[in-house]
Amino acid sequence: MSRYSVEDIAEKPAEKESAKAAYRVLYDGQCEICQACVSWLKTLDRENRTVCVPISAEVLPTVDARLNLDDCLRQLHVVTPGGEIHVGWDAVACLARLFPSTWLIGALGQRFPFRNAGRLLYEFVATNRYSLSKCRGGACRVAKPEAVRRQARLGAFWSCYTLGFFIRLPLVLWAGIKAAGQRMSTFALTYHKRLDLLNGKLNILFLDGMLPNTVPLLFGELFTTVLYDGAAIDPGSPKMRRSLARHLRQVKPKIKKVVATHAHEEHVGNLNWLAELTGAPIFVSEMTARFLTPFKNLPWVRATIIGQPANLKQPYHLLGETIDTESGYLQVIPTPGHCDDHIALYDPKEKVLLAGDAFMGSYFATPNPDVDSQKWLLSLERLMELDIEILVEGHGHIHTLRGDIPDFRGVVIREDPKVAISQKLDYLRWLREQIEAGFQEGLPVRAVEASCFPWENRTSWESCATDECMRLLSLGHFSRTELVRSFVRRNDDQLPTVYEIRISGGE
Repeated sequence: MSRYSVEDIAEKPAEKESAKAAYRVLYDGQCEICQACVSWLKTLDRENRTVCVPISAEVLPTVDARLNLDDCLRQLHVVTPGGEIHVGWDAVACLARLFPSTWLIGALGQRFPFRNAGRLLYEFVATNRYSLSKCRGGACRVAKPEAVRRQARLGAFWSCYTLGFFIRLPLVLWAGIKAAGQRMSTFALTYHKRLDLLNGKLNILFLDGMLPNTVPLLFGELFTTVLYDGAAIDPGSPKMRRSLARHLRQVKPKIKKVVATHAHEEHVGNLNWLAELTGAPIFVSEMTARFLTPFKNLPWVRATIIGQPANLKQPYHLLGETIDTESGYLQVIPTPGHCDDHIALYDPKEKVLLAGDAFMGSYFATPNPDVDSQKWLLSLERLMELDIEILVEGHGHIHTLRGDIPDFRGVVIREDPKVAISQKLDYLRWLREQIEAGFQEGLPVRAVEASCFPWENRTSWESCATDECMRLLSLGHFSRTELVRSFVRRNDDQLPTVYEIRISGGE
């Protein structure tokens, strides 16, 4: 999570020398307030004049032999490029003087009476540091976790976490505004558009609808239908039908099969309609067929915005291990996790993975209630065994380094698909570790959730406004809480309330 790890500082000579040319800031990685302040420091430091180093016994000798672990845990330490060590409030004032927007604070903070007042305030915080932390910031093994667990109270953790939030609140709001601008820009670029790739073998049709448009505008999740070598994959929801029909009139594709990757409403709502329009047979997995016959009633928010699909009609075909296309075949790969019935499609000749929602970006914090992250981990490990050069997400994003895929801002992401999958695996494994540790400590669900989003982690606060907006508008159906639940979900647990009661012991 931090910019520099033990390996970064201790094992890379070039980076070590570069770090010595900067102000090295030793901070407590298990304190939410410290994490929040470090985020501000990184935001202010546009010229990379500082290096933020979380404290550990292994790192300190590589920074400066004079540093003592107990002293560094007690107060902030800053080592200047000239080798001076500033401690506590003097370290804060030293850093403040580095940036134009805070220079006056630093200048006054080194003079009477402001220096005395600053030292008194800092001493109070330093003296009570263990009562202001629960060691749940993602760094519980950094320094003295047993001492922290023994002395800290859960109420103190919430005070610390909440104060960390308010310290970072301006950054949260600014990140939310920037993200909203990016979402509107991407939506405008993709509105009524399509991408024709691989000499027409792959077409991405961007779908829209009056109410469905609120989703990409508020949350950035685009709606698409993928046409691949004669197969129409995930043809959208009923409220996107007019948009899909417009695309089909323009493209006039030869659709030989209609396929669904899973039974969510934005993927299956037009299966029957498209099959009747084109005369192409429907192909779904056996589990998806069960989910669609009959299709359960959706929560009213989802039914209103996306649309309630009709039951799947006969005749339809069940997917096997492969499905033939116009010029070859696609492997059908079970990928449960996002939901139990999910499958992905892989073209071994073109090395194209049509992932549906089996990927959904390396960072995804507000899943639906039927996500099982333990199964998702296994599915991603299975996908890592494939030779993938182009990864197509079910919501429009394409991950590739191939030069025959043109750039398209907001849609084509220039990265190795295997690297992207690996990053998501790392993220999910870290979450599993945090959640297991939290339950072993007997923390309630909300505290475990907070531990999965420490303020030191940039994604935690950059996505905070969007994540909480999604929680609010979906009435809790999509939320960070569901992310925690997804790691302990059992087959007999169907509703979030069941999970809450089970974890809280019925309180």
